[in-house]
Amino acid sequence: MSETTGHNDALPPIIPLDEPPSLPPPAFAPPAPEASLLRPVPFEDIEAMPGFWARIGAMFRLVFSNPLELFDRVPATEGLGAPWRFLLLMSIPVFLIMALLFFFVGMGIMLAALEQTGKGDGKAIAAVMPLIFGVLLLLMPLFAFLGMLIGGVFSHFFLWMWGGLRPGAGMNQTVRAYGYASAFIQLGALIPYLGFLIQIAGMVVIGMGLARMHKTDTWRGVCAVLTPIFLLCCCAAIGIFAAVALPALMAARH
Repeated sequence: MSETTGHNDALPPIIPLDEPPSLPPPAFAPPAPEASLLRPVPFEDIEAMPGFWARIGAMFRLVFSNPLELFDRVPATEGLGAPWRFLLLMSIPVFLIMALLFFFVGMGIMLAALEQTGKGDGKAIAAVMPLIFGVLLLLMPLFAFLGMLIGGVFSHFFLWMWGGLRPGAGMNQTVRAYGYASAFIQLGALIPYLGFLIQIAGMVVIGMGLARMHKTDTWRGVCAVLTPIFLLCCCAAIGIFAAVALPALMAARH
């Protein structure tokens, strides 16, 4: 007698298959499409604009149309040579104006003083002044580099003090961005009656750009670049107060 399976016999339970274990994320993630398509600042984008003056004009168009984009494009490349050269180029008109002003005014004052005292050393002084002017021209690249380096390092340091540094762009990129931005600020400072306001507004824009580049709050970046100015004003106020108060105290003692 053969055994047959009834229709009401229970089917064996279905055992669900375990999900495959999740793999750990790769150690190196490919860059985002936006980052891979990011172009360098126009001054360094020789591939897109081979002409030197075309790159200079593109820098001005970028700053006047969208200044914060400059800070987005700075991290696309490395090195301090390009921002230093750009700052040096933008510093030439400022330096020549200031040097010629001090040259002629200083020479006129010294020659007038020598004529009044009856001394005949005016020719010697007139020969020394061009030498001093030449030395200043030779030191101009060093002064420009030190200004860019010190300003960028201080901005990066105070951004760290305000808790605004995030993983990503480092001090090298902060110095690069500061060099490019300060080149335009010093040109704007030559505008009569508006130079001081342009400098303050330019520092605020630098703070906003650094905050954007380091992906932090805007107020942290603005506070970082304005903190050195605030400290200098405090030191100047303390110095003026000491210069006025100390003689008064000495006079009161006597």
